[in-house]
Amino acid sequence: MYRGPDYQATIQNGSGNGRIILARWPILEVVSVQVAPNSVFPRQWATIPAGHYEPEYAVIGLYGSVAPSAAGDGGQAIQIEPGWMNWGLGRNGWIFLVQYINGWPHAGITAKATAGTSELQVDDCTGWAITSAFSGVTGATGNVYDATFQEVVQVTSATATAGPGTLTLAAPLIYDHNPGVFVSTLPQSAIWAVILFASAMALTRGATSTTVHSVPGNASAAGKGPEDLIGEAELLLHPYRRTI
Repeated sequence: MYRGPDYQATIQNGSGNGRIILARWPILEVVSVQVAPNSVFPRQWATIPAGHYEPEYAVIGLYGSVAPSAAGDGGQAIQIEPGWMNWGLGRNGWIFLVQYINGWPHAGITAKATAGTSELQVDDCTGWAITSAFSGVTGATGNVYDATFQEVVQVTSATATAGPGTLTLAAPLIYDHNPGVFVSTLPQSAIWAVILFASAMALTRGATSTTVHSVPGNASAAGKGPEDLIGEAELLLHPYRRTI
């Protein structure tokens, strides 16, 4: 819940829109927004109609893209049409209850997927079949990370909004994929940071050496100790820190 107008829930001078900085990002979809006078108990919630709020920034290269974006762009705030937040009840006079979906869609394949089919059974459908508020396109584009059989998939629908289900693809699969392979829209820098953390953990647990694939554009991990690897990983993840 968020209270405003204040530093976290504000009113824009030019547009009059309400703006709320939420706890987690990137915001993919705003499911619902409710508002009530902050001084009234029990709460008397009014539901803001759908279409009268939206994420402030789009996640680049996720929905309506032919290729996944390596960038970690996105927003942490939403905008609400004028009138729902005002100074009529003073500072922090209103309380807002916001439901939203955030993060980059990421899932593991749970059943063998055969080349030529247009479906993937996965352990989490969250975010894969969202309709973008900006482009109107439904479905995220991600990578199937399967060694030499890596390929790009574009989702058009899902049998569930969250949890296990089946993703329908815009085009048939080129390769077979076994259970355990993951399909993801995570930024490449986040994936590389996980590799570095895992390498540091292996060295910390007593391994005398570890081999990490060299990735163009990133510093090689060769000859580095756990502290070096952890430091590099933290720098890669620094842009994804929360801002409140």
